[in-house]
Amino acid sequence: MEIEAGQGGMQSREVILIRHGTTAWNLEKRYLGHTDIGLLPGAEQELFSLREQFSNITCDALYCSDLQRCQQTLTQIAPSQAGQAELDPRLREIDFGQWEGLTYDQLKNNPQYRKWIDAPQEMTPPKGEPWKAFAERIDSFMEESLMSFSPILHSPNTNVPKIAVITHGGVIRYMVSRLIPDQGFWDTQVIPGQAIKIRLDGNGGSWVGTRLTFP
Repeated sequence: MEIEAGQGGMQSREVILIRHGTTAWNLEKRYLGHTDIGLLPGAEQELFSLREQFSNITCDALYCSDLQRCQQTLTQIAPSQAGQAELDPRLREIDFGQWEGLTYDQLKNNPQYRKWIDAPQEMTPPKGEPWKAFAERIDSFMEESLMSFSPILHSPNTNVPKIAVITHGGVIRYMVSRLIPDQGFWDTQVIPGQAIKIRLDGNGGSWVGTRLTFP
């Protein structure tokens, strides 16, 4: 899907989408949205490889979900750049409402849950976040921070600006589905501590993304 670009001229940038490291609820396969829990004690070892890869990357902009599991991931993988990060609550995972902390086995016989699995855009978890609200806040972030004209990200030199975003699995799936043509929400698999790199090219009228190998 093409997305409207900012002010004129050809622009390119690389966007690195990073999912936070593993939490206890991830291990237990519990739905984890706005509940603010931290990483497992072994986070430093889990994220060591990503830290090594990230040590050779200088970000022109760095954004992070304000939930502690993402902030802890940030300090593990980019300690020297963490101070420049902007914490943005728009990057939070979707709020699962009354299903927070529950597992598939606990929910599988719930008719509402079955409907939500089949059509999350049409069914909202009890006291949870509607898909429309989730999509709107992510779209708002992308339009403002990834795809708008910015003097900081628009340099006459040959280096392509790099933007890193530390966030959650559902947010990354949604972003990839919006940035890369013919990608559905469930087409992207991203495990804790994984990075996905996308090159965005805009011609002043629209942006289109291409997935690259990380790093």
